[in-house]
Amino acid sequence: MVARKPTAIILMGVVGGALLLAGLAVIMSGAVIHDLASALFFSFVLGACTFVVWLIAWHSKIRATPAALFVDNFLIVHEIPWSHVKDIVLGSGIVVVLDDDEVIGSLHFGGSVLGMITGYPSYRRSLRRLQDALAGYKDNGEHEAREKKTYMKFPWIAALAWFLLYAIPSLLQL
Repeated sequence: MVARKPTAIILMGVVGGALLLAGLAVIMSGAVIHDLASALFFSFVLGACTFVVWLIAWHSKIRATPAALFVDNFLIVHEIPWSHVKDIVLGSGIVVVLDDDEVIGSLHFGGSVLGMITGYPSYRRSLRRLQDALAGYKDNGEHEAREKKTYMKFPWIAALAWFLLYAIPSLLQL
């Protein structure tokens, strides 16, 4: 089960689509791409911008598997076996409370002033799904004794794909 905010998916579509259309329009106009260096530089800058939007709006998420809960925050992944999850609550956004009372927040479901005032209505469905996953997976007896882990994971293939999305038309324009 993967939990993402619908507004973040829309953000990815709108901002990513705007970057793509604007970038392709500039590439096709020939106004910026004059040689190999400018083609690669322009592709790198636009690819990096789109990649960062993708990291925030799509890649950052909370995933529940039978073995563990994964909180992907930008490039940092928290892998938390269910035996270490005490609760999943709505605090300043959706937070995971661990058995040692450590709190893991989510970039994707982070807090906001408007959310604190309104009670985060857009988070309720995801919170319910995550709490159901906790109830279903925590006591199913299929867990080996594992420790929680936090590590950095760079999605190289996605970064390369965003670069190539701009590099191929740029190089063809030369």
